[in-house]
Amino acid sequence: MREVVLVYLDRSGGLQKFVHDCKKYNDSKQSYAVYRFVISINPSDIAELDATLGNYILHNPLQAAQIFQSVCFIAIKTLSLIEQLQTEAQISILLKPTHLPPLPSYVLSLSAYPFNYTSQRFYMSEGIVIAMGTVTKYTQGARFLCTEETCPFSEGSK
Repeated sequence: MREVVLVYLDRSGGLQKFVHDCKKYNDSKQSYAVYRFVISINPSDIAELDATLGNYILHNPLQAAQIFQSVCFIAIKTLSLIEQLQTEAQISILLKPTHLPPLPSYVLSLSAYPFNYTSQRFYMSEGIVIAMGTVTKYTQGARFLCTEETCPFSEGSK
């Protein structure tokens, strides 16, 4: 699977972006405990290369991120991109899917109460964003609210 990740990153331009991000860290005079990388992925393209990896990304994103983390660590060490990097655990990978398959099982229904979405996989959420919390170093958040009956998924929320 690591080879497929490397092929995908090379074909999608993600490898060039990754190298550019590494240069920013290496050129910085500040030392970091953790190096954070956001990698945009297209699950459909990855599934065409390797169905198992595509399934991993869609249903086990934390384990898929570990595979990407391993590939990125090897790339950094092989190409000497970040001199200060010591261990693989210093790399934090955030996989950011460009889209999800247009299937009902990937859409969160805001009207379906109680929310029985217990798996740690990606879901699409449809609604109106009325406020966003401030982005801090460790958290990101948003609130969704629809007060009109004509809004999609507003039924049952009052």
